[in-house]
Amino acid sequence: MAPSKPAKKSTSTVSYKDTLKVGLVCGIAVLILAIIVTRAWQDHTAFGFAFVYAGIAFVAVSLVASLLNWVMRNDTQNDDQTYPILK
Repeated sequence: MAPSKPAKKSTSTVSYKDTLKVGLVCGIAVLILAIIVTRAWQDHTAFGFAFVYAGIAFVAVSLVASLLNWVMRNDTQNDDQTYPILK
């Protein structure tokens, strides 16, 4: 019986720490844009909502990036890459 090959992980993935960094950058961008668009310096309620929008953006982007990263890590469809991808 031939020994089985170890599971080959995809090399096109990043660490989950990097997915959180992307979420943080997106959250900061949304915070700045929300402050500008809602004129949050004039109203305390709008200022609070700007932080809520930034938090939602951080969580949503981090979750989507982590999900896509998980999918790519578990991809076994393209194990044999001895041929050029674009033939």
